[in-house]
Amino acid sequence: MNAKVLVIDDEKTFRMVAEAALVGEGYQFDSAASGRAGLERARLFAPDIIVLDRNLPDIDGLSLLPILRAEATSRGEDPVVIMATAYAEVENAVQALKAGAQDYLIKPLHLPDLLLTVARAVENRRLRRRVDDLSGQSRRRVERAMCIGESRAMQHVLGLVDKIAASPDTTVLISGETGTGKELVAHLIHARTPGRREAAFVELNCAAVPETLLESEIFGHERGAFTDAKAAKRGLLEEADGGTLFLDEIGDMALSTQAKLLKVLETQRFRRLGGGRDIQIDVRFMAATHRDLPAAVDAGAFRLDLYHRLDVFQIRLPSLRDRTEDILPLARFFLQEYGARGGRALPTFAPRAQAKLAAYKFPGNVRELRNIIERAVILESSAEIQPDALVLRDDRPAPGAARGGPPDVFSASVAERGRPPTLDEMEKDYLLRLLDHTDGNRTQVARLMGVSYPTVMKKIGDYGIDLARWPRSSLS
Repeated sequence: MNAKVLVIDDEKTFRMVAEAALVGEGYQFDSAASGRAGLERARLFAPDIIVLDRNLPDIDGLSLLPILRAEATSRGEDPVVIMATAYAEVENAVQALKAGAQDYLIKPLHLPDLLLTVARAVENRRLRRRVDDLSGQSRRRVERAMCIGESRAMQHVLGLVDKIAASPDTTVLISGETGTGKELVAHLIHARTPGRREAAFVELNCAAVPETLLESEIFGHERGAFTDAKAAKRGLLEEADGGTLFLDEIGDMALSTQAKLLKVLETQRFRRLGGGRDIQIDVRFMAATHRDLPAAVDAGAFRLDLYHRLDVFQIRLPSLRDRTEDILPLARFFLQEYGARGGRALPTFAPRAQAKLAAYKFPGNVRELRNIIERAVILESSAEIQPDALVLRDDRPAPGAARGGPPDVFSASVAERGRPPTLDEMEKDYLLRLLDHTDGNRTQVARLMGVSYPTVMKKIGDYGIDLARWPRSSLS
């Protein structure tokens, strides 16, 4: 169902024009000419987005805003409020943001600004609902996934999680190989931290956002801050106020952004891009990386002062090969999860399948195990998971072999280089072989890698891969 937008504004012309524009974009629309009428329409219409005029004939918009939000919360609703205010009353916009509005528009309103701001609010609301604090079933799922296994290594990690959860303002650095569950640990810390778990958990993968957009995503921007800044935008720092901001793959952050982030970590204050005033926040920062940050510091690619500021409390996650006793419990957990999703009777592992899993080294760690089990549930039709349904890297054909699964990149890389490859070399080789395997179909590559299509395209750009090698790639 398309998002529902409620406009509360006493200007009839604006309501009519806004209705035509928003309905034309596919939104459901309702409006009211006063604060009291707006409250009544909100109760009946249950809007996703509310555009609220600052100056209403019967009540001040700033006074109405908390009432709207309180009533919506009591009904289990969570609308995004956009405050409309006159050009000369920018301070009112600041007050509105403090009172709970997500964004504001300057009057006289221009339709492109209105449509852009509403579209951004809808997307932000969707993302917020996805990444907000873990509650109910999703929180319990993360707790179960992280607490599975009795290995000494993971028990040590969980002990550290409980210790840092009792210190809600301390910065946390989570390190470990790709696929070890760094994001889950960050979620778990947030979920166990009193005073923060009720607020938002906001995450950003620094490697997935172009450098030119990263600062805008984190700090937000004011209208006119750069060419495409048609309206003001709140950044993730403001979205995370009171809660947690998790910066994944922080080792990929540009040095210029690192300097600005360091200042925020030290002062809990920042300015939007193009802004002229400081914004005070209360945010716990967590960061994660699979890179060797001390080595990056030595190479001049990461700031020493930022590293020390992040490394107040570090949790290093063990690889799955360092906690082999957890392999089968985790495999059974994923088997139950994916079996339940498929609506089929939960299968079990045949003894030889269990032995196959226990003997494998899992270079991709827990993420690889999860993908292997998901694939096995799809492939296996019997009551037990058999060894043939567990497609491991060792089982995959070498380059040039008949196509039946993704290629074995590790052995191929050793053969070509005469030495074990680095992680980046291995990832690039794997990506190239998957592109060969799929005739350049990036959608299929994304599915095989277990990542999103934009992530595949970013990696192709990062590694300088020329898609012209695959003539059919323009069709994918």
